[in-house]
Amino acid sequence: MPLTLVAPREGRSRNYRIRGTVRGINIDETTGTASRELADAIRIKREAALLDESVFGPRASRTFAEAAVSYVEAKQPRGLQRDYVIGRPRKDGSLSPCLVSDFGGRLVSSITQEAVNEVIRRRWAGRKPNTIERNFLTPLIAVLRHAARQKWCDVPMFERPKYDDRRCRWATYEEADKLLDAAADHLVPLLTFLMLTGARIAEAMDLTWSDVDLTQRWLVFRSTKRKEDRGVPLHRQIVATLASLPGNHEGCVFLTQRGVPYVDRERREGGQIKKAWSTACARAGIVDLHPHDLRHTFSTWLTMAGVHEQVRDEIMGHASTDMGRRYAHIPRESLLQAVDKLPWRGKSVEYSEAAAVSV
Repeated sequence: MPLTLVAPREGRSRNYRIRGTVRGINIDETTGTASRELADAIRIKREAALLDESVFGPRASRTFAEAAVSYVEAKQPRGLQRDYVIGRPRKDGSLSPCLVSDFGGRLVSSITQEAVNEVIRRRWAGRKPNTIERNFLTPLIAVLRHAARQKWCDVPMFERPKYDDRRCRWATYEEADKLLDAAADHLVPLLTFLMLTGARIAEAMDLTWSDVDLTQRWLVFRSTKRKEDRGVPLHRQIVATLASLPGNHEGCVFLTQRGVPYVDRERREGGQIKKAWSTACARAGIVDLHPHDLRHTFSTWLTMAGVHEQVRDEIMGHASTDMGRRYAHIPRESLLQAVDKLPWRGKSVEYSEAAAVSV
């Protein structure tokens, strides 16, 4: 039967779907739009493409826009990664520059190195190689690899610029103390936590009290960047800091100045502490320090304290062991001893070693 439009269902996606069978090919997919007129136009175009596909094969009919939508539905990328692929609606109704705007109606099987170079010249002229790699080539290759698995095109083999954008910036003890003294009161616990755990900001924002054991000085980050749980030892200052946080210690550990969880803005544009961070750095007279640099700061401090790199990397999540993966919830004395080598930070810290031990 021909393709038909399926209206959005309350409580589910706002977008129309298209369903039906064309020459034995079954279809049930989103149109990616809440507009009936646009959805109907997509249905007509999709039906024509399926007719071509049934005669000439999928390589002769699948467009990049279709591949992009299929990739987003299958992999469900979030935040900027999703924006780079299908764009983000602007207030004026337009769509931000994205891969669909670059290659939308083009067959995925026809996207060559020459086509990629042309887009780089047109849209990415003057940008740094790492920006082009991260914001353009990486999501493009991800979509085309997904398309290749569907037999819509060959596996992409594009040239990738060579670069090294690893930041070496880390905060000295003096800078860390100045930053904590200059930060807003509600931000100090979070910054201290980042300095003395090496956590990523997203991990800290997502941390809940159910995964924190102050008595055992241990916490578990769930589904980390490596797609596995990671157990992390707690420095005694962190134990005292978390124990002093107001509230009933339920739900999210870190809250905004208003006492509510940070809104998940899909980690866009520096996360939720960008303004407060900039203000604190300005007050402290610190330049060129990013929130994520506190993770590198923690790693550097451990190295300076003589912690073995294998132990350091396991705490950071750079490396894992079978025990670490299977028993992330079990405190490990070797990791606790490692973080205990770090001195307490913050000139105005009101906690004491005795208070931490008593928690």
